[in-house]
Amino acid sequence: MRRYHALVLCPNTTLCQQVVAAVSSLRGADGKQLVTASHINSSNPPPFDAPDVIVATPAGLLTILNDAGGAYGWLWTEEGMQARVRHVVLDEADLLLGNAYSKATQRLLTLFKVGDRRRVEARLFEELGIADKAEFDKLPRAIQQAAWQGGVPAMLAAGYKSRRALDPDAKYGPYWRRQYIYSAATMPTITYSDVGSQIQKMHPDAVWVSTELLHQSKPQVQHAWHQVSDESFGRILVEAVRSDPDYQAGRGKTLIFAADGAAANAVSEVLSGSSVQHVVYHKSRTMAEQAEALETLRTQQGAVMVCTDAAARGLDVQGIAHVVQADFAANAIDFIHRIGRTARAGQGGRVTSLYRNQNQALVEVLRGYIADGVPLEAAFSRARSFSKKLKRAGGVFVPRGVPLQRGKVNQQKEGPAEDEGGAMAARREAVRPAADVV
Repeated sequence: MRRYHALVLCPNTTLCQQVVAAVSSLRGADGKQLVTASHINSSNPPPFDAPDVIVATPAGLLTILNDAGGAYGWLWTEEGMQARVRHVVLDEADLLLGNAYSKATQRLLTLFKVGDRRRVEARLFEELGIADKAEFDKLPRAIQQAAWQGGVPAMLAAGYKSRRALDPDAKYGPYWRRQYIYSAATMPTITYSDVGSQIQKMHPDAVWVSTELLHQSKPQVQHAWHQVSDESFGRILVEAVRSDPDYQAGRGKTLIFAADGAAANAVSEVLSGSSVQHVVYHKSRTMAEQAEALETLRTQQGAVMVCTDAAARGLDVQGIAHVVQADFAANAIDFIHRIGRTARAGQGGRVTSLYRNQNQALVEVLRGYIADGVPLEAAFSRARSFSKKLKRAGGVFVPRGVPLQRGKVNQQKEGPAEDEGGAMAARREAVRPAADVV
């Protein structure tokens, strides 16, 4: 009996290890482990007995496939992957299909797509009496695509005329199907270049599943907003942490987000100067230090962890009651992932956002959307930088998917200033009419 495997691709080692732990925890009624899982990379080569669930980063898996040359067995070759991996999961799919990870991810997806097509072709060649691949390649492209998607019935529906008489009662298929799952908390589909739109193009028959709160702040999250300066930053940060009721009671956990590793270290110094015990987590720390920080956060009630956006995606730690943005998120996507660390599994949570003058435009837009219960997707930016998006629009916020009208933007900039309430209402209204979105 052939054995098939699942492949889960993650953007980093921490998420890979988290997936392995989650899969390994699945037990049957008798207490025995249901499926096996292993994180595979050059430092953790494939075990002798291949796991049911293979977990890897795209680059890590490609290193095994390209450099090992099948030394770990046939499964760990391109042909083996094509033939034996039946389920492909992209965890944090919007990140894996984005700029930093796209090349390696697309190489693997192309590898599987080619394998899918070859398996279907082999079956329908036999059913239709097609001599070889060369004969198939001469067919119109539309008929080839129909064949890959639905086999002989789809080819006939697309207008294919067989050279031999076909039995009208013949049963065709079943055809090879590989399952693809794209999972993410942010999956924009407003424009053709968005990740969600790319997936729709790759898988036109895909089934989409989402919660009612996709791209929204959960209603049980309480938000506090504080504009800070260099002089007031440290005082307001420490007050935000110390004044939290769960921190005072020694329960719950606090995540403090900083812009990068250097900023996280600076925040750590501020907290240390005020005797706020904490741990620090970012990629510039050693793997041992990162693991220790995460373990502290997971196991200690009242723990405080200073981190970068490396902890914003996929981090599954129970009991995070308070998220503090010491440095405000650069864009709406990062904002959603940060605030998603709290109020999980139906629990309540608090988010305290510190922001500076350069963040004010994004803050105003997000505050308005959250107050109205509007999805934040219209504030997403292609380059993941809201400030660049704002600059291109002449300093006026234009919701994502709404065509930019230069003349109107210039008129808004040069005309009389609106009061803050009127401007906010206009920005909220801009995303409401569906006709305005393309």
